[in-house]
Amino acid sequence: MIIRTWLLRIFGVVLVMWTPFVAQAQNTVNSSTWDAGNSGVSALWIFANISYAGMRAQNHAGAFWRVIAFIFGFPGTLLTLILVEEGSERAYGIDLPRRGNDEESVN
Repeated sequence: MIIRTWLLRIFGVVLVMWTPFVAQAQNTVNSSTWDAGNSGVSALWIFANISYAGMRAQNHAGAFWRVIAFIFGFPGTLLTLILVEEGSERAYGIDLPRRGNDEESVN
């Protein structure tokens, strides 16, 4: 738990340090170069990260889709690999829905 706290702090510091560089790079990019194709790639990256975090937190057995999500979401999925415990039902502080293991059933 202490290691996880330190990793989150280090990630926060790195994120804060990179913010001015990203802002400057965004200002230098010509607005005509950003198109819908780039938005689609960003969406794929975000969805791959979310999907990999969910599969890891819910201990999903399918290796094929987990590898595909890891590749398309890299390097964000590398951070997920470090921070999200396998089978913990929690990803980044969010409780995920259970997979039907609950004793409660609606009749």
